[in-house]
Amino acid sequence: MLKIEGSVKNYAWGGYGYIPMLLGKSFDGKTPFAEVWFGDHKAGPSVLDDGSFLDQVISDNPLENLGEPVCRKYGGRLPFLLKILDVRAPLSIQVHPSKEQAEEGYKREESLSIDPALRNYKDDNHKPELMLALSDFYLLHGFRQRDNALSDLKKFSELDYFARLYEEKSLKDFVEFIFLQDKSLLEEKLRPLFMRLYSDYVNYSLSKTDNFYWFMRAAVQCEEDKRSFDAGLIMTLIMNLMYVKTGDVVFQGSGVPHAYLEGQNIELMANSDNVVRGGLTVKHVDVAELLKITEFNTIDPSTVKPSSVSENCLEYRVPVKDFILREYQLKAGEKLSAPLEKGPCIWLLFSGELEQTGCLSFSKAPDAFFQKPGETGEFIARTHVRLFRASSEL
Repeated sequence: MLKIEGSVKNYAWGGYGYIPMLLGKSFDGKTPFAEVWFGDHKAGPSVLDDGSFLDQVISDNPLENLGEPVCRKYGGRLPFLLKILDVRAPLSIQVHPSKEQAEEGYKREESLSIDPALRNYKDDNHKPELMLALSDFYLLHGFRQRDNALSDLKKFSELDYFARLYEEKSLKDFVEFIFLQDKSLLEEKLRPLFMRLYSDYVNYSLSKTDNFYWFMRAAVQCEEDKRSFDAGLIMTLIMNLMYVKTGDVVFQGSGVPHAYLEGQNIELMANSDNVVRGGLTVKHVDVAELLKITEFNTIDPSTVKPSSVSENCLEYRVPVKDFILREYQLKAGEKLSAPLEKGPCIWLLFSGELEQTGCLSFSKAPDAFFQKPGETGEFIARTHVRLFRASSEL
């Protein structure tokens, strides 16, 4: 197996200490560390011990490194991308495209030579994603049942204008309406509610299980960024707020609006960086594309239930074949033979220490490894070990 080092992303919403401490890197408490990518995506390929990049290693010999089935189905690239995230501040509300939408959008934007900062489609792939919570985790996920959303919109008189509109319009028409409004109108309508709730927010009188807490958290972020209030603030009240306990898993398919709010997770997704944003961001928001690819259905959110592969292994499968996540818990002294696969795998040692047959040094968290098709090996846990494996269904 090839040892690989993840690519660190210093996005503004990231935390300051979790990822650098995990990676054993120094930190100043001011530089945000948002994500670590393990894979071959061009925007952040992993690095091998000799300094070469995984994307180049794969492209030099795709058959050896990916196997014929993956080369045929995924065009000479890894099917998946594995990440560690530390979410300190809420991310933008966003939607990911289907495969067909991504191919069409990427082709269109390539032909128009659009400024990279204004692009929705960085590649031609879809981006369904699975997240496993490493801590208490909060996110917005899909649209709430209409009665629940209306209950919140009617809770304060300051929102009467939006409550009436939501009663009169379909979900899609309501979302389109709020996104097409002039920001000065949204500022005028939402500022009174912000002022009403500000004292409760700063005095910790709002619960994180309350949508209004995240309305205020996002509004305060707008203030700090010197941004006008936007339609994303209303979206926080009509979307499902999920609290995900440590170890639970959530899947987000194409077209489902969502936003990570707070916490740490492991994320496994199709190999893409395509994002169509829907507010609460200084980045590009494309309302027309958002309305085009969003699924305007209300849902009751749920977590993904694992299947037990063995006494020490849980497997998480979702409704796409690009990725499968396995989690292994090994006791000190326990051995694990890496399963022989037709396609590539990425292993992430999240905690503990282990040795590999044939290796001269011990591996310590968060070491990661790239396993080629047809390759195998044996791990021996030196301590209690938590180990993740990303693969695909072939």
